[in-house]
Amino acid sequence: MPFVSLLFVCSLLLIPHLFGFVMAQNQKPDTGRGGSIGVILDLGSRVGKEMKTAMEMAVEDLQRSKSSSVQLLVQMRDSHGDPLQAGSQAIDLFTDEIIALVAVPTWPEAAFVAQLATRSQIPLVSLSAPAPGPPSYPFVLHVSNNYLLEMQAIAAMIASYGWRRVNFIYDLHSGDVILASLTEALTAVGSEIDQRSVFPELKSLSESPENDIKEELQRLKASQTRVFVVHTASMALGSLIFREAKKMGMMEQGYVWIVTDSLSSLLESMNSSTISSMQGVLGVRSFFSETHETRAFSLRFQRRFLMEYPEEECGKPSIHGLRAYDTIKLLAQSMQKSTETRRNHGSTLSPKYETQTIWNLTIFEEGPTLLAEIISTESRGLSGEIMFRNTEVQGLGVVEIVNVFGKSYIEKGFWRPELGFWRDGERNSSSMHVLGQVTFPGPSYVTPKGWAEPSDGKKMRIGVPIKKGFKQFVEIKHYNASSRNETEVIGFAIDVFEEVVKRLPYALPYEFVPFNGSYDELVDQVYVKDIDAAVGDITILMNRSEYVDFSQPFAESGISMLVKLKPNNSKKAWMFMRPFTKNMWLVTGAIFIYTGIAVWFLEHKVNPDFRGPFKKQMATLLWFSFSTLFFAHRERLRSNYARVVLIVWLFVVLILTSSYTASLSSMLTVQKLEPAVTSKQQLLRSGASVGCERDSFVSSYMKEVLQFDQHNIKPYQWEDEFSQTLSNETIMAAFLEVPYLRLLLSEKNCKGFTTVGPTYKTGGFGFVFPRGSPLVADISKGILEISESGEMLRLENKWLPMTQCSSSSTNIKNEDRLSLASFWGLFLITGGISTFILLSFHMHRYLMGKTDEGARERNLWKHILMVARHLDAQHGKVMVMELTQGGTSDLEANEDARTHANTSNRSDSGNLEANEDARTHDNISNRSDSGNLEANEDARTQDNISNSSYSGNLANHPVVPPSSPVN
Repeated sequence: MPFVSLLFVCSLLLIPHLFGFVMAQNQKPDTGRGGSIGVILDLGSRVGKEMKTAMEMAVEDLQRSKSSSVQLLVQMRDSHGDPLQAGSQAIDLFTDEIIALVAVPTWPEAAFVAQLATRSQIPLVSLSAPAPGPPSYPFVLHVSNNYLLEMQAIAAMIASYGWRRVNFIYDLHSGDVILASLTEALTAVGSEIDQRSVFPELKSLSESPENDIKEELQRLKASQTRVFVVHTASMALGSLIFREAKKMGMMEQGYVWIVTDSLSSLLESMNSSTISSMQGVLGVRSFFSETHETRAFSLRFQRRFLMEYPEEECGKPSIHGLRAYDTIKLLAQSMQKSTETRRNHGSTLSPKYETQTIWNLTIFEEGPTLLAEIISTESRGLSGEIMFRNTEVQGLGVVEIVNVFGKSYIEKGFWRPELGFWRDGERNSSSMHVLGQVTFPGPSYVTPKGWAEPSDGKKMRIGVPIKKGFKQFVEIKHYNASSRNETEVIGFAIDVFEEVVKRLPYALPYEFVPFNGSYDELVDQVYVKDIDAAVGDITILMNRSEYVDFSQPFAESGISMLVKLKPNNSKKAWMFMRPFTKNMWLVTGAIFIYTGIAVWFLEHKVNPDFRGPFKKQMATLLWFSFSTLFFAHRERLRSNYARVVLIVWLFVVLILTSSYTASLSSMLTVQKLEPAVTSKQQLLRSGASVGCERDSFVSSYMKEVLQFDQHNIKPYQWEDEFSQTLSNETIMAAFLEVPYLRLLLSEKNCKGFTTVGPTYKTGGFGFVFPRGSPLVADISKGILEISESGEMLRLENKWLPMTQCSSSSTNIKNEDRLSLASFWGLFLITGGISTFILLSFHMHRYLMGKTDEGARERNLWKHILMVARHLDAQHGKVMVMELTQGGTSDLEANEDARTHANTSNRSDSGNLEANEDARTHDNISNRSDSGNLEANEDARTQDNISNSSYSGNLANHPVVPPSSPVN
């Protein structure tokens, strides 16, 4: 009873509003103050109901507003979700004096209506998202975001989790438009659509639509892809899909479901049973900020909506209702501006024109002007700021990410093309992890891998090549056991694949299928999906990667040239030159000569062995330098400076001679081999035959890249064929991939062959999968894992052992010779010390030359004193005089009572020394250059007094006959 009373009171309150709205619809507007607006909606859908209620509220708010003088007449039409019905209703409206039209939110309906609006020049405001590409209809304005932005956000989520394939479920009405946008966005991130499922209108399905949906979901479930993207314009169809998916176990752990804005924007409007079946679903939707005005409108809307549609559980408006409300307000604002402009010019809006078109459509003469007013109008509505760029609204470009959980959903964060994912207070990132923990179906917090093995129990058919040579990689063995043929596949590539499969976090049933054909044909079998994958020594090539996917390479590869070795009998006469390189010989000779010059410069003034004519001095210089090689130099050095230079040089000579002797001995005793062919150009010039592996891409590579003639290329299969044909020179070289060369250069064959020339890089050996296969990422990750764990090395040692003999596969011609790099330190030491000694010697001479001038002034006194001492000695007196001049000279006297007296006076720069030879003579010599004055006296025969003159030597004086000895 209280409920009936409440309902009665509410009805009384709504009567004036309903009466005013009906009156507004049944009367003609004043064309000078407003106009008639046509609206086409699917009034049976949730979106259509929301838009109808929101538009009615907008008209009522305008009528009550004092700031608006526009009177609007809204003519509602129901399309029933049928594009043909929508077109019929549009024709009816266009003949009924409307000046603007608001269209339905599904693109097929809007597309046909857009053509009619363009013909009639009536502005059409479409609540549907614009189609990709440039605008096709100039009179159509879109207030919804482009589908591409929404699909880019979904693709970013898929790329963040590493999912390579998705299944796309969509309805027939809007799916074709959104399919192009989703395909473009997925391609940009390296993913693709695996399976597509198209549903017609719900009413177009059979009497039991659940069976049709179940049958289609069963088909999708049988595939390996577990990521589903759902886009349906009908909330009823979307709800039914998720309820059936839950019944079929497709909302369990391991599955991923993503819904577009068409469903995620209506999550608050869905009933509890639908929300329960959508647990763990991710959604993207247009973002709008909730303000005080939005919350106030939402409260008003809920009361009115639930009153009109009591069958609905939730009355909260979605973004569609807000946009409908804003659109009516926008049209009213634009019409008011247009009316004021024409009133100033004395004219009014005229909805009719004389010219008639097909279907009796009238052309709105003022349509272009009103369109321009709408585009130029900027307003702030409940759904956000409305500002047009050309014919599309310039939105925020922000997509909101939501996650269904519990009784509703959780707002996880946002996405923007230039920023990626982010949430309030957090940094942006290209990874979904920045949004926090996401709940997936199950519910589960573990990120699904996005695919699973087929639920029908079928095994993957993996093709393996049938090889006749190099079976260490792949070998197929056949056994007859118990009257049943059994096949075993072994080899390095097989062991690597099986080891990777063991490390996958899921079971992967498979079986090997032998294939007899070329490698290109084997790859083609994967492309046409006759087999599910291919395993073997298959080289990763660019042209193959265009239509299949390769895993991470498990073996490095490249193409090298194998040639025969022959004895090197040339240039034996000059073998003695080979221990040193050319630069080494040149620098050694230069340092020999430099050392000889340094010694000569230090010795030629004090050592008579380094004096004489110029030719003699040059011969002595060269002889002394090179005789040190054998330590046979006979010249004695007088200068300590030269002795230091010679000591260092003899140490260098010892090192050089020892190294030369050891290197030459090695060259003379070890037999040297050299390649029979040294370069590819030599083969091309001579037109020699070359070999390669049969059924390999190397043959075409040699022809197209290396420029060999086809008739010179000889294909072989067995390892022995290559060694035999190279030995007997049937072919002069063999071009093989590096892993095959490693096997061929085994201890059995390598002693007569080597590799020369560069290695032409290739992509390596990898496993082949169909384009977009989700297995590629897991297999590649497994290959990296076994490589880092050391398991790959163990398998290589098992199947591809590296022997010591393989070290001969180097270029013998580039043998080790003693180069300057090994001895530059020695040369630097001896050269540096020689240079330092020369500089020190010159500095010493320069400093000593400063004292010569003072020494010349003291020479006269020295001469006089010596004569006086000689005369005194004849009378039996010994005089010792000391003369000090300027505090810089000393006079020392020594007397020999038996024979003679020698007097020596030392100046500032030297000493006066007296030496006596009792038997022969006394020589007194004073040299100012060196700072010494020497005097020698012969008591028996003569006294020679020599004094250096202005040039620094004492002049000779007459000999005074000695007197009788003094007793």
